[in-house]
Amino acid sequence: MKIYYLANARMPTERAHGIQIAKMCEALLAAGADITLVVPARGKKQLLQEYYGLSREISLVRVPVFPYALGFWIGSCSFMLSAFFFLFLKKLRGERFVVYTIDMDQFSFALVPFLSVPYFVEIHDTKPQGFLFSLLFRRALGILTINHIIKKKLCELFGISSEKILVSPNGIDVARFSLSPKANTGERRKIALSTGQFYDWKGLEIVPATARLLPDTQCILVGGTRDEFMHLTGIRDIPDNLEFVGKRPYPEIPAWLARADVLFVIGTKQNEYSYYHTSPMKLFEYLPTLRPIVAAHTPAIADMVSDKEVFFYEPDSAASFASAIQRALADGSHAPQVSAARSLAEKYSWKSRAEKVLSYLSQKRRGHR
Repeated sequence: MKIYYLANARMPTERAHGIQIAKMCEALLAAGADITLVVPARGKKQLLQEYYGLSREISLVRVPVFPYALGFWIGSCSFMLSAFFFLFLKKLRGERFVVYTIDMDQFSFALVPFLSVPYFVEIHDTKPQGFLFSLLFRRALGILTINHIIKKKLCELFGISSEKILVSPNGIDVARFSLSPKANTGERRKIALSTGQFYDWKGLEIVPATARLLPDTQCILVGGTRDEFMHLTGIRDIPDNLEFVGKRPYPEIPAWLARADVLFVIGTKQNEYSYYHTSPMKLFEYLPTLRPIVAAHTPAIADMVSDKEVFFYEPDSAASFASAIQRALADGSHAPQVSAARSLAEKYSWKSRAEKVLSYLSQKRRGHR
């Protein structure tokens, strides 16, 4: 199956969506698809295999766009037009293909339904009712959502048949993140660690308050600096046991996870995306590490894991968060959640996700003919 994967994203990028796109393309290739990634011509032209530590290089087409410095909307509109004409010329030359597009914005996909080729769309949050999304969903071969909450809302808002929507959360490179149990290093403090970039929707404000309740635990945030944290949250009083590492290259992340005694992922009731929609890749990366995992008990996270695999805490409660970390540290690598998490990891591998998508696409394409 020839697939053109359409993504309005700078590639490579240090952001999580870049990892998601690269790993999904790698897995689709491994599953037998002939895939080409189509992205805007912006950013550094580094090989994706080198940047993300992939097993093979991904075929990449960079279509011309106006500089995004002129404005995101201008840059995205130019990508929409460039990608459309690139694919339209492929169609005129008699090439048969499927388009796979992902919602990196709210409109760069808008011309895809007019290509009159089979296409599949991956959706990461609910969408407002309107002509563009109605047309996109109605003409799509199929739709992928990252959790059941998004699927349910799309069905309700757009009258989509549930059979048209495949639910598949983000994935994990199981081999890369399968770690050995942590050795006794003689460190005075236990380490609670989280990875991932800083965004205002994550509810980062809870971390300093939680760290103060855990004076004997070193809390480490890998993914942003102290200055970035203070700018985003407005918090200036940072406890001594909260450490900021900054952004680190993706291939380096397993080494950071190996330092931890417990890994955590936060979420907040104060943001709809954080509470209902996010499918944090860090959570999947934690699963095979043989470290206990502490996670916010949000509907989005509970859609992917249960208390069999993680120690839940009540979102926005520092006391609950600190208590969950203490329980996880007390049980350590012997907690039943640790082995259950490792077993669950295989279900969420990029390999499993790609095979499920290709099987679904093949089934829908046969019906389309």
